[in-house]
Amino acid sequence: MLLRQGRALARALPAVPRVPLPAVPCARRRCHRPCPPRDLAVPNAAWSDVMRRHYGHLLRAASAEGWTRLPSFRRARHHGREVPGLAGDSDSDGDTRLFPRAIEGDGDGFEFAMFLNVPKGRLRCLCQPGPFLEGHPGLTHGGAIATLIDTSLGTLALAVAGRVVTANLSIDYVAPVPLRSVLLLEASLERREGRKLFLGCDLRDAEGDTLHARATGLFIQQDTPKEPARGGDSGP
Repeated sequence: MLLRQGRALARALPAVPRVPLPAVPCARRRCHRPCPPRDLAVPNAAWSDVMRRHYGHLLRAASAEGWTRLPSFRRARHHGREVPGLAGDSDSDGDTRLFPRAIEGDGDGFEFAMFLNVPKGRLRCLCQPGPFLEGHPGLTHGGAIATLIDTSLGTLALAVAGRVVTANLSIDYVAPVPLRSVLLLEASLERREGRKLFLGCDLRDAEGDTLHARATGLFIQQDTPKEPARGGDSGP
């Protein structure tokens, strides 16, 4: 009886118009709609005043001296124009990320911007390590410094020789690196011997007063992968 009365009352009431709900950002790690990749090598709210000042200086110097500021994305496949070797060979849509860009929050991990000069065989990397890279309290983990060095030397090697892999990396840790400090890495191609590329770098504070680390690296140029046969059976 009560159920029939409730249905009759519902039919008697005027229809209530539907109000569209506001859009809610997708909470999943991978959005269901394609979005343009975000360039992470430009200033954001987490950059310190010192980081911004030196970035502006390097940007002006790059324009005047023929250097190129490299964009930086979370996924390798979004690179390719400035450093073709960094994009790799796969067009997979899998959820992969470059290790230095794996930490989501601005300022939590590696904040860095690279400037490249291929004819001179040189690269500069301005970096601000965040709190998620801590080793000893208040200091940047040695592995994070090694990542910064390997990434910088590897990017220069890729730009010069295409596909390369790291064969050896030797690092002298000279002085501890405080978290959120601003660093400038200067890398250069020292020589080439066939497929071998020998590179080196110094890692200093942005003002150039303190040497934090010095490193050398050996990279090996790889063969370009062969394209699969087309137009017929490629089997034996």
